[in-house]
Amino acid sequence: MHIYQPVRTPLEKGFSLIEFMIAITIAMIILLAVSIAWQSGLATQNTQTDASRLNETVRYAIDLLSREIKQAGLINTTNLSNGITPELNFCSTTSVGGAIAGANDPTTINPNTPGATIITGAGVSVSNLSDAIRVRYYGDDKNAGGAAGGTEPTYDCQGNIVTGGELVEDTLFVQPLDPANPTTTEPALWCHTSNTIATTASLPIVVGVESLQILYGEDMDGDGIVNHYVPWQLLNNGVNLNSDNVLSVKVSIVARGANPVIVGTAAVSKTYQHFGTSYSDPGGTTGTTFTNTADKRLRLPHPLSTEIAVRNFSHC
Repeated sequence: MHIYQPVRTPLEKGFSLIEFMIAITIAMIILLAVSIAWQSGLATQNTQTDASRLNETVRYAIDLLSREIKQAGLINTTNLSNGITPELNFCSTTSVGGAIAGANDPTTINPNTPGATIITGAGVSVSNLSDAIRVRYYGDDKNAGGAAGGTEPTYDCQGNIVTGGELVEDTLFVQPLDPANPTTTEPALWCHTSNTIATTASLPIVVGVESLQILYGEDMDGDGIVNHYVPWQLLNNGVNLNSDNVLSVKVSIVARGANPVIVGTAAVSKTYQHFGTSYSDPGGTTGTTFTNTADKRLRLPHPLSTEIAVRNFSHC
């Protein structure tokens, strides 16, 4: 008896189980390699993005401090047509007081208290023994309160226009973005302004700033040249603290990125010397040496310092 068996062509031949398993294994290896490459590229892109944003954060913070310090001591040189009395020169010997005020390594300050002195020991908490600085100036006549035709307007640290002839005090300090939750929120550079146009007196301006330190360039002999840089409490040899002889300000900040950049690595702390390892703080304070906590070391850090000339010299 003849049994018919169809003849299979090569196109009809299937894969064996072993061949199928080998194919799956090769495909998985390829997918794994592609996945690793994609994750590596994504991590690199995120790090570069964070680094770019961090650079912008640091530069904006420095630009803000620079603009404020250069604006300190601004006065009107002509009488105003609206009857505002011409301003007195910013000097410790006049009733208006100095153009710049500081606080060295405070734990708390009261930015609401006006004047040529930053009151410490009350008010809001300051992060990481950061310095605080207050700049004082008048709105420019040319601004005329932002009226039509005004040029070269004066702005406070929040970006609000300052009315011509108004005495404004801007205080900058470091505080958590949410002061009620200091351990769970980002640090930030805050601005408190006395400008009457501002809808909110205190606002966080630059998020990510962890530490701020300031030295003041003092001309001790009246020759127009800075003799030394000292913390605020040592101006005038620590007597009658004022900015009458301050010609420049040295600012140093440490900021951090928003996202972790070291994944799967044990966190470590790092110490930053704001003005270099050779600087020895004559005031005996510790704020110039900043050590971030271990968990924050996972963030991309960025220190930067610069010197800012005081443009509006006081003739006291």
